[in-house]
Amino acid sequence: MSQQSSAHSQALFKAGLAAEAKHNYLEALSKYTASLGTGGGQLSTWLKIGNLFLRTMKYQQAAETMEFVLGMEPQNVEAIYGLAIAYFYLGKLEESCAFIDHVVEMQPDNATFLLERANIHSISRPDPARKLALYRAWGERFADPLGKNPAPFDHDRSPDRVLRIGYVSGDMRDHAVAYFMEPVFAHHDPAQVEVFVFANNSEQDATTAKLKALAPHWHDVSKLSDNALHKLIQQNKIDILVDLSGHTFGHRLLVFARRAAPIQVTWLGYVGSTLGMKAMDYRLTDWGMDPAGNEQFYVEKLFRLHCMASYIPPANTPLELEPPMLRGNPPTIASLNSSRKLSDQALLVWKRILEARPDVQLLIHVQEMNIDDAVNTIEPRLVSLGLPLYRIIVSPMVPMDEFMTRGNIVDIALDSFPISGGTTTLHTLWMGLPIIAMDATEAVSASTATTLKGLGLGQWVANNEEEYIEKVLHLLDHPEILSEHRARARHLLQQSALMDYAGRCRDLETSYRQLWLNYLLDAAKFLTVQTPYTDDMQHLRATYEQKQEHTI
Repeated sequence: MSQQSSAHSQALFKAGLAAEAKHNYLEALSKYTASLGTGGGQLSTWLKIGNLFLRTMKYQQAAETMEFVLGMEPQNVEAIYGLAIAYFYLGKLEESCAFIDHVVEMQPDNATFLLERANIHSISRPDPARKLALYRAWGERFADPLGKNPAPFDHDRSPDRVLRIGYVSGDMRDHAVAYFMEPVFAHHDPAQVEVFVFANNSEQDATTAKLKALAPHWHDVSKLSDNALHKLIQQNKIDILVDLSGHTFGHRLLVFARRAAPIQVTWLGYVGSTLGMKAMDYRLTDWGMDPAGNEQFYVEKLFRLHCMASYIPPANTPLELEPPMLRGNPPTIASLNSSRKLSDQALLVWKRILEARPDVQLLIHVQEMNIDDAVNTIEPRLVSLGLPLYRIIVSPMVPMDEFMTRGNIVDIALDSFPISGGTTTLHTLWMGLPIIAMDATEAVSASTATTLKGLGLGQWVANNEEEYIEKVLHLLDHPEILSEHRARARHLLQQSALMDYAGRCRDLETSYRQLWLNYLLDAAKFLTVQTPYTDDMQHLRATYEQKQEHTI
């Protein structure tokens, strides 16, 4: 290759880097590809292209690119890691597990690889003991060493003073967490708590503005280092620091690892698995998500609320009272959860439903941004499993207002398993759709079943695959049940604990007060108190007062 050609190739590559830094991914892809066309064949360029495909959720293209790189350099760590991620989203879970395990063997000190291994295995093989071991391995290696010998706190130790609560999240925007946190921020009692929000999302929107207006103290910390954020939290003398992200994008767990507040709690953002780090004192949950005995699978102590969260539905969501199948449309069943939750096991069960009812069509809602990427990702799986493509509608990700109209074209929703729906389940119920779900005991698998039981809809929870199929077919044969449910669906939610915003917030504040008393007592026997009953609070206060008298 001539020097002129090489210089042109390098210039195009640099232009690709610049475009990628500005999140202009299509332009970056064009520049990287053009740099190859001028004679550049560097592996680094192909890796950039493969990673761009991953970032833009073009998983089939990402897999093909990473496979091409491995053909040239079989032990390229970045390509092996990229292939593990691509295979995961393509539903090739066994291959994904094998590749992520190999990458960890190659670089055991890479925090990202260890964490992604825990995530991939947790969803591919939801064994709680295995998950605990994998997340604990990450915590012991990368989080726990940061918390050695933390400085003591000099906070006012009055048991009944206003508590300073800090919420840390990368999702203070149009995100599922916002649907849970908006009513919390709106109903917090300033006589009980003073609210501080540490928002780590660089992307801000109308939801950000709405949440910001509800919080007395708002800090944009997206540009702060971990040390700087740790210092800011301590300067504000936060009593209880609440993580709302877990291991999802935008988290600041390494700030928690440094022990930024006397009491540190994780809630909402990452259900169904321990975070694996010793500095996270508690996990806020409830008895439905974590029944008795689940303590053995968490590094954090479980503190059970009466109801884990509040739910506020998207605004201006229409409700069609008549099921589509009664309006002359083909009966339609649908998977509305993220496609990364779709297991071959679930797809094969849905295939049996289609075989039993040749007049039924299946809508699969996937997470890719456009229809071509959606089809390229899911269609090969459907073909390999023998599902009838001509009866399947594939939908890419759509705006929330459009998503919330799915009830106008869908008759029955199908919950994924073994990984269940979360916020999507509540949205689906608000649309007026019944949901058929598989029962389970582990939180990440039982979320929908727990919600249905709590709303008095346990008749739609199946104990096995045969029951799951029977329940779907029964609803298809009795569309009057669908009409009856649509007429009362929103009332059920509105009258439930999920939408008792003031009640849920009082429960949360009472729990914070109990955690504070636990901290003041510094007695291990009180750390497993799991439900904030009034008698417990009185007992804790009395015990604290006695301890103070003896100290004096």
